[in-house]
Amino acid sequence: MKKLSVIIVTFNKVDIVRNCLNSIEKYNDIGDELEVIIADNSTEETLAQTIPKEFPWVKFIKNENKGFGAGNNRGFEISCGEYLLFLNPDTVLIEPIFKFAIEKFENNTDLALFGVQLVKSNLKRNHSFFIMDQYGVYALIKSKIAFIFNKYHDGKMFISGADLFVRRESFEQAGRFDENIFMYKEEADLIKRIKMYSDAFQTKFYKEKKLIHLEGGTEDAVGFDRKIAVAKRIMTADMYYCQKYKISFNKVLRQRIRQARLKKIIYYLLCNHTAAGGQTELIRLYKENMEQENGSVIS
Repeated sequence: MKKLSVIIVTFNKVDIVRNCLNSIEKYNDIGDELEVIIADNSTEETLAQTIPKEFPWVKFIKNENKGFGAGNNRGFEISCGEYLLFLNPDTVLIEPIFKFAIEKFENNTDLALFGVQLVKSNLKRNHSFFIMDQYGVYALIKSKIAFIFNKYHDGKMFISGADLFVRRESFEQAGRFDENIFMYKEEADLIKRIKMYSDAFQTKFYKEKKLIHLEGGTEDAVGFDRKIAVAKRIMTADMYYCQKYKISFNKVLRQRIRQARLKKIIYYLLCNHTAAGGQTELIRLYKENMEQENGSVIS
């Protein structure tokens, strides 16, 4: 039995995975009490041909790509850590963190899950948590305020899936990741079920420890085509999540439309017409989904 299992779901991009593993090796402060598992969802064989040779201390498994949650579950099934860290491959450790994590769990038996401060490559703060089940203008304002003050509220927010430290028993009691969700909403869904079923029930955010999350950045820094593809995948996750927890999907879409309209105005005022155009396309996408749900045209 190990103390901590780090589980990383990968999809191609060998250089990013290599950087992540190098940082784990550099800042491993618990020695042999750590195990690292790569659950590879890649369509290519590059990682399978590279990582086991370069990092023989890493457990490597190849999966059929059934999504982020399913990949993590496959990694969990071969893990033996008392505590778990579900870590994105596009993260880089910049300080020791594993002993800290173990001490937090062992000093608080009610602690089920937590995250640490995510930062960008320039070490400026990145988003480490998000508002749960709210998507409109009010949620956008609350999210901005929470980010400014770096304040996490257990039960009202969820930790970013880039770094989920989870008590093994809590993860099992909650039923693991829901494999019906391919990508997005996994963190909120897991936290909801931890609150329902786990003996330990607290979720926390610790800003005294930091790690780099490379994917962060401003919304308009993401390519337009990819932004739309992400929005479509989020809507698919939203639909399932809403059905699961008896939340109105139409209400969620209306909230997303209002938020996109506000962002569009802000981008126009900032003379960022490309980003404003992106919000226009998102609004169109949300309306199309509402029309499909309602069978009528949304103005």
